[in-house]
Amino acid sequence: MVVVQVALASVSVSSRHWGAERGRGVVRCGIAEASGEPAPMGQKTKYNDGVFAKAFMTLFARKIEKFGRDIDDKKGWLDYDYDYESFVQVSKSAMQGRNRLQQQQVVRLVLLSMLPPGAPAQFRKLFPPTKWAAEFNAALTVPFFHWLVGPSEVVEVEVNGVKQKSGVHIKKCRLTCKS
Repeated sequence: MVVVQVALASVSVSSRHWGAERGRGVVRCGIAEASGEPAPMGQKTKYNDGVFAKAFMTLFARKIEKFGRDIDDKKGWLDYDYDYESFVQVSKSAMQGRNRLQQQQVVRLVLLSMLPPGAPAQFRKLFPPTKWAAEFNAALTVPFFHWLVGPSEVVEVEVNGVKQKSGVHIKKCRLTCKS
């Protein structure tokens, strides 16, 4: 089981289904499988990426391209034909020849380039490291990162002896499967 805690969220909205499951909203990734669930490990899961997912793939890919090697199939800013495979290709080219620390720096710079000046400091003021902020960030991560990692859900974790719903369980990481 993979559980992640995320402190920074981007914005993306796709197919949102509100269910009665324990009285909370259920957000599903655009999975093309008949069951609506990812295929078992070792089998390829099919996804139906919507307009918002493609827009964010394009946005991230354009930012990442600045750090990558030359790619034959460069697309324009308004070309929303960026699919997940080309997004992964751009990401791989940016990470090629870099060590782990350099890769982390590239990711940090890409994320910071999407924010207005001063946003990280404002974010830290609005969301100091509290249980509420951690749970809020986890709740935002599920609907806003499904285009990148696939379906996920908020889970309870223990932090410094206190249980809180700030973990995110990624059912089958789309990015890991592709890269």
